[in-house]
Amino acid sequence: MTEELTEMQTPSEDTFTIAYFERIQERRREERILAFCQVLDLDSNLIGVSFDLTPKGLCVSLPNTWTHADTFSIKLKRMDNPKLATITVTVMPMWRQSRNDNFDEIGGTIVEVDSQVHFDQFLQYCQTAGPSGLLDDIEE
Repeated sequence: MTEELTEMQTPSEDTFTIAYFERIQERRREERILAFCQVLDLDSNLIGVSFDLTPKGLCVSLPNTWTHADTFSIKLKRMDNPKLATITVTVMPMWRQSRNDNFDEIGGTIVEVDSQVHFDQFLQYCQTAGPSGLLDDIEE
């Protein structure tokens, strides 16, 4: 009887695969905001760029030597608005893909933010200002 319960409670390998693809499809349906931001390590050194941002996740390009840990923390900074706070997010990678000899593209779920208020402001700014956040705003 115990063996029967164990077999019934253990999902098949197909179940994990289906659940995985359902999570990916759900993320693809979520509105993604193009957000080209500088990505900094926790010491505020420039290490890469972000491509998009959602309330739940992001996609970044980081050196292929960057950690392969289960989670990592990074800072996101927009250069076109110095008044906007730099935010710190902790990311759980969902996928990682090599783009060239030096950089990997990493898509992940945001599992923690340093300040929800600043994160919401950052996200709203990215949504209204558009993707051009890698360079200083040039005023003529």
